[in-house]
Amino acid sequence: MLHFVVGILGRINKKTLFFCRYATITLVALITVVVCAGVYWRYVLNNSLSWTEETAKFLMVWMVFTGIPIALKNGGHAAIDALPNALPARGRQALYALIYLVVLLLMVVLVYQGWAFAWNARVQNTATTQISMMYVFGAMPVGGAIMFFVSLELLLQAIIGVFKPSEGIHLQDIEMAKASAE
Repeated sequence: MLHFVVGILGRINKKTLFFCRYATITLVALITVVVCAGVYWRYVLNNSLSWTEETAKFLMVWMVFTGIPIALKNGGHAAIDALPNALPARGRQALYALIYLVVLLLMVVLVYQGWAFAWNARVQNTATTQISMMYVFGAMPVGGAIMFFVSLELLLQAIIGVFKPSEGIHLQDIEMAKASAE
C-alpha cells in the first residue's frame, strides 16, 4: 500500500518539480534582465527605472519558493551526515523519517500561516508597481504546499526503508548521481 502511495506521489511530484525547475530558470532569467535593465538605465542613460529593484526582489521570493522543493527532493540542502552514516541502515531510515516528519509539520505551518499572511496583505500594494502584496506573499503557501508533498513522499519512502532498508532513501545515491553529472 505504501509503495502505491509513494508511486503516485512520485509521479505527481515529478510533474510538479518539472514545472518548478522551469519556473525557477525563467525567474532567474527575468531577474537578470530586470537587474541589467536597471543598471543600464541608471548608469548609461542616467535615468533610473523606479520599478527594477522592487520587481527583482519579488521575483527572487518566487524563485526561492519554486527552487526549494527541487533541492529537498534532490538532497541539495546543507546537511551534516556524520550521524546518519554512523547508524545502521534501519536506524538511518528512521532518522530520515523523523527529519521528513518535522519538515512535513513545518510545511503545514508554513502553508497555513503563509496563506493567512498573504490574505492579510491583499489590501496592501507594492510601492512602485502597485500590485497586491498577496501575489508576492502567495509564494509562501505555494512553495510550502509543494514541499509538503515532496516531504510526504520522502517520509513514506523512509518509513518503507525502516522495514526494507534497500527500498528506503539513499542520499548516497543522490550524491553519486550529482557527482557523475558534474
